[in-house]
Amino acid sequence: TGSSALPMGNVCTGGCPCCKADIAADGDDLMAVPVATISGDADQGFLNKFSRQNAALGADVTMKMTKMRALVVGCNGVAVEVVKNLVLQGLGGITLCDATPATIADLGVNFFLSEADVGKPLGPTLVPKFKELNPFCDIQAAGAVSPELVSKHNVMLVFGGLSLAEIVQWNDFCRRASPKAIAFAYAHTGGAFGSVFVDFGPAHVVTDANGQQPMVRLVESVESAGEALVRVTVPDGQAPGSFPEGSYVEFSDVVGCDGLSTHQEASPCGDMVTAWKVRSKPSDPVNTVRIGDTTKFPPYASGGLMTEKKVGTPYPFKSLAEAIKDPGVPFDSMVGTDMINFGSELQIHLALHAAMSVQSDRHAALSTGEKDVAAVIAKAKELLASKASAVEVEVDEELFAKFVRHYSVQLQPFCAFLGGIVAQEVVKLAGKFTPIPGFLHLHAMEALPDEVPSDCAPAGTRYDNLAAVYGHGFVKKLHDVKHFMVGCGALGCEFLKNYALNGVCCGGDGLLTVTDADRIELSNLTRQFLFREHNVGQPKSTAATQMAKVMNPGIKVKALEMFVGAKTEDTFDDTFWMNLDGICNALDNMEARFYVDDQCVKYEKPLLESGTMGPAGNVDPIVPHKTQTYREGGQADEGGGIPMCTLRNFPHLPDHCIEWARDQFELLFVKSVKQAKKFAEDPATFIAERESSTDDAQAIFEVRGLLSLLKAAEAPSLGSAGQMSFDYFHLLFRDKIMDLTAAFPADARVIDPDTKQDKGAFWSGHKRFPRAAAFDPSNETHWRYQVATTALFAAMLGVVPPKQENDDAYLKEWRSKAWCVEQVKSLTVPEYIAGAVNTEGDTAAGGGGKTDSKATLRELLERLRAYSGKALPSFEEADFEKDDDANFHIDFITRCANLRADNYHIPNSDFQKVKLVAGRIVPAIATTTAAVCGLVMLELFKLVQGKPVEAFRTRQVGLAVNTYTSFEAQGPKAFKSGVEKKVPKAEELPADAFDDKGGVKPEYVLSEAYAAYPENHSIWDKLRVPSGSMTLGEFRDWLKSEHKLQLTTWGFVLGWKRTEDENGKEMRIPYSTQIYPPPVVVDSSLLPALTHNQGDAMKTIMGSPTIPQPQKMQYLSAWQKAKQTGVLPSSGGDAVKLDMSLRDILVLMEKRADQAMHDGVTCSKWGKAISGLAGRKFWVIPADQTPSCNALGGSEPVDVRHMARLEIPLS
Repeated sequence: TGSSALPMGNVCTGGCPCCKADIAADGDDLMAVPVATISGDADQGFLNKFSRQNAALGADVTMKMTKMRALVVGCNGVAVEVVKNLVLQGLGGITLCDATPATIADLGVNFFLSEADVGKPLGPTLVPKFKELNPFCDIQAAGAVSPELVSKHNVMLVFGGLSLAEIVQWNDFCRRASPKAIAFAYAHTGGAFGSVFVDFGPAHVVTDANGQQPMVRLVESVESAGEALVRVTVPDGQAPGSFPEGSYVEFSDVVGCDGLSTHQEASPCGDMVTAWKVRSKPSDPVNTVRIGDTTKFPPYASGGLMTEKKVGTPYPFKSLAEAIKDPGVPFDSMVGTDMINFGSELQIHLALHAAMSVQSDRHAALSTGEKDVAAVIAKAKELLASKASAVEVEVDEELFAKFVRHYSVQLQPFCAFLGGIVAQEVVKLAGKFTPIPGFLHLHAMEALPDEVPSDCAPAGTRYDNLAAVYGHGFVKKLHDVKHFMVGCGALGCEFLKNYALNGVCCGGDGLLTVTDADRIELSNLTRQFLFREHNVGQPKSTAATQMAKVMNPGIKVKALEMFVGAKTEDTFDDTFWMNLDGICNALDNMEARFYVDDQCVKYEKPLLESGTMGPAGNVDPIVPHKTQTYREGGQADEGGGIPMCTLRNFPHLPDHCIEWARDQFELLFVKSVKQAKKFAEDPATFIAERESSTDDAQAIFEVRGLLSLLKAAEAPSLGSAGQMSFDYFHLLFRDKIMDLTAAFPADARVIDPDTKQDKGAFWSGHKRFPRAAAFDPSNETHWRYQVATTALFAAMLGVVPPKQENDDAYLKEWRSKAWCVEQVKSLTVPEYIAGAVNTEGDTAAGGGGKTDSKATLRELLERLRAYSGKALPSFEEADFEKDDDANFHIDFITRCANLRADNYHIPNSDFQKVKLVAGRIVPAIATTTAAVCGLVMLELFKLVQGKPVEAFRTRQVGLAVNTYTSFEAQGPKAFKSGVEKKVPKAEELPADAFDDKGGVKPEYVLSEAYAAYPENHSIWDKLRVPSGSMTLGEFRDWLKSEHKLQLTTWGFVLGWKRTEDENGKEMRIPYSTQIYPPPVVVDSSLLPALTHNQGDAMKTIMGSPTIPQPQKMQYLSAWQKAKQTGVLPSSGGDAVKLDMSLRDILVLMEKRADQAMHDGVTCSKWGKAISGLAGRKFWVIPADQTPSCNALGGSEPVDVRHMARLEIPLS
């Protein structure tokens, strides 16, 4: 351990979990180490630490990486980014080979160097600093490259210090290594250009080309034929799509067709796999695939799943000597990266080949500037003429000039970008994902200055590389930027590093404000490289900014520990936002992203938006008035999509069971406490609400659970907690299943309610007939459920203390089958109580059997009344925490999900899968984060230069399958006036309204004109009201005189109410109050006496000359309500009037929004639509909340469908 003379496999220090696995001997296939050998508490900690990475790569790949060793030749800016990413991701060992003395300019690209390191050899200087990132990675420094040294590594990464001929020789040596080729990669960056070459040898095998979850489909039928057609449907919650041609699938749970699931075929590698190869014919219908010969099997009966099976595929590589001559064709045999300047990849390839050749000829590096441009162009033409290059292009001398000018200049954002790419290629050595097939060339020429700056000469500073491209004046502009970074996790750490290295916010006028309310967790350390183990538990923003100051003491940074949202607008107020030059999002949720996007639109500030999902990433620059906003760009899918009826009654995939179990956690350990408190506060109202419920099934479930809790609360003990757990076992996995099978027996049929036609068996397709569970303490799922649920209820009741952080021995003595067996002896099996079945959302369930659920509910509520007035002990709600494996949270969900799966004959899920799904763990890896953040910095450079919209790039990065697409950022949507065509319903039209083809004739199509104001406005535009002192009446007149708009109505949105769609998905609807026309205020002094009868009251009101005629019916209604309640309406002064100022109206609206939230009318989740007016400079009415107006000036008024935002001054 620590000696470079050790065999290749011995790369661990002895303290990491992988040392418990079998270590491959010298020369053995290091990829063959079995993951199954991992076990024990230390290994659980290992899985926790890499949980986000495992979600993207799989634990097997992570473990394979712990057996790899990489040789890094050259420690330039790209190299340190690559090493950082590999160390974070758990590579077993790395050897650094570079004795070059560090220079002051290196500090601008190498985050681990300080001024004290200048003059020291790079390799040995960096070793101890990289060890800080992962003490289990064996990092060493070595001298000159030698065959012996290279042979002790799995991969050789070359970043500099070698000539083209030497690089070709070492590549050839690696390819010829025995018994297995040594993987090889080379990377170069100069200015805004980057190139990568990859060669895993002639015998590499890809076992999973894209890393996506295997596609699953429900089998509908299997044809008996030589090329059998299989009809499938998409399971609920799964994305649509077809199996790729030539892929492999396996069958399970098929009734009939015996032999279908055991069929074997040869894989592309020649080995036999239990699977079928998928085929298709052009005439095949949708949702079908063809497999092989099924004529020897019995007929298909029903059911079954068809699952994609990932099999190994040979993936041979060209040598460097072959690829440098003929790299292939972009978007075909070569990775394409430029969809705007097609063919630029080949120009860059030729330029690289020529530049390396010139350097080899001279035995010296190219100089920076114009001096060597002509020589490289001449060499390129020579290579083409001599056929030493097979690239079929004419030399683009303008591109070559840009390439050569900065060939020896490292631009830090490009170093970060390439560092992510190259590190991901090393990961691919494990067989997962598609490697780069030879060369990859990229550029960001649009980020370069329009003119070559005159102040590019070295000044002996850390920013010399940056200045060589952009000039020292540009560096000064970066110094004085005022930026706001929202979030300080994986993206935030990378951004802080990039800001510090490039001198952003390092000037006297510069300031970077960073906020994040989270604290550092163990799982953060594999991708958030500014944190170390001693930082666990500390605020992210504080720890990260301290490390940024170490990288560059000049950075001006302010760390805050709070969320950004409506509740913190007292801190992030108008003055704060208006003083910013821009915002950089480093967020991981859509709600926060949309809020920040809205603020950027409001204050007209540029936003740098980005995100990652495993090996995929995106970059979205948002520039005021130039590009669309983030919200306009489309909403990312945050998951879900499983219909409620599927979760409630008809799961058919393991994920359905996990999602359902996650909901049960909230019901049992959070919502039950809230319901108990609500019942104790007002038993009568609680019971009345359940009596009037339209969902008997849910009401019965809630009341049964509450009765169990209240009974346990009378004498809290371990026994009462265990009985609660036992009660819920039978309620969830016995009683509710028995309710369902009673309503829909195994032979139930689907009967059309209108035609009474029999449409087939109810239990068919995705519906699986369930079986009720009987508790078996010898069944591991059962006893682990009982242990976990008892522990959680015991903590809720105060019988045991809540789990404390880092207490990994919490209730350790409970965690055994013997303990459960002993406990269950004293528990009582609850009687079965027939409940109800909620089949809302399932159209086929209309004919189910009926139970007297109302009678059951009434009986349960009577038992509940007996607890009215009784004091309750203090209950402790569970606060779900996915990253603490000893707190029983994921343990409960795992057992609950698998019990549900057993009910429905669905395969079980392991603890780690449940943790990923139930914990909503977003797949995250260091490589993607580094690549994306590097690209974002290039967009910042464009902002500071004031580039036109054509220069900004929306980028999609896919490190798994080598997709690097970029598009010019789209301009904002322009709203225009128009005419909408409306076709009436067929039943509303006469017979002669249809043409010969059945279409509606044009004269019967209705036309409705609509207006946009101002014409062609975008979301960035605003109508600025002259003064907040303007009255409502003056505002109406201003709209008419200045803008030719007639104010018709204005409903002011106060907040949002929660509702659900037909699938049970949460929706929000606006809750508003009328501003214009001002609502009628009833003068109670004009109402008849409450002693009048209705006839006399009507006569009095109708005959009153004081009450305006249009308001008389409202007065009558007000009198009727007062008569009923005995209370006259208030004539208070809180009414909107025409002579009221807009500022005062806004203050009144804020007051009403507060009241609506207090009264529970609006949902607190989405906050108030207006708040925090005190101290604001202005208020903006969003475009979707502006007043309704008609556009005047034409022959008749036209409805304004699209109106720009309104800005109302407050100060």
